Amino acid sequence: MTPDQVRERLYAEKVIVVLREKTEALCVEKARALAEGGLSVLEVTYTTPGATAVIAALAKAGPGVVGAGSILEVGQAEAATAAGARFLVSPIHVAAVAAWARAHGVLYSGGASTPQEIWNAWEAGSRPVKVFPASDLGVPSDIKHVLAPLPLLELCPTGGVTTDNFVAYLEAGAKVVGIGDALTNAPEVAIGGMRALSWMAAIVRNLSQGDHKT
Repeated sequence: MTPDQVRERLYAEKVIVVLREKTEALCVEKARALAEGGLSVLEVTYTTPGATAVIAALAKAGPGVVGAGSILEVGQAEAATAAGARFLVSPIHVAAVAAWARAHGVLYSGGASTPQEIWNAWEAGSRPVKVFPASDLGVPSDIKHVLAPLPLLELCPTGGVTTDNFVAYLEAGAKVVGIGDALTNAPEVAIGGMRALSWMAAIVRNLSQGDHKT
């Protein structure tokens, strides 16, 4: 897949599930439960033990799109893409990783938390720009305020995005959102396990495909 094709897939799905788990096995188990619920765009963070192996397992299983998160070094980018990652995400904008991704035809999403940082990441090629932590902007409507004078931006709020407010971010103009622990480690999952996670994923999937005005 080309970077443009990956970006189109992300924007069509509207939700990237961020997986950050304590073990490789748990990460794979949750990925399968999410896929059963219809959420198949996943970001495996490099703070997860065995992240490269997890990416390889999920990429082989298909047909979802798997990316790598918390990428801070070119070496991580190389390992992740070799394992099958289709996009790379950083909590901040990492110039060396952005340059490597551009040279190797890989979608890169660098992080930013202020309008100036967002613009800088955009100019450096982030598509979308990861707005992180989104909660630092205040409320979902603040995404709309940023986009009002800068409508060309493509934004992915992450960090503070929950199953209760992600639709508001999409309605404010976000192209896609990243949801992590609020979904994968929700109280319902602690009680009901993987079946509960699949059920919650199906609800998020259905809501994400609604008609969101921007």
